[in-house]
Amino acid sequence: MSDRPTSTPPAPDFNDPEVLAQLRARQRSRALFMAGILIGLCALFYIITIVKIGVWG
Repeated sequence: MSDRPTSTPPAPDFNDPEVLAQLRARQRSRALFMAGILIGLCALFYIITIVKIGVWG
């Protein structure tokens, strides 16, 4: 066992406007990233469908 005590970082204060702004910015960037991935997958499926219809249609 370790002799050092384990310390956990303090929980962020969500009532602080600066912390809340940082949290919202991270959520927004994550949401935009996921939207980009979703749009890319939709475009990929659309292109695959068009190619399949064009080849065998």
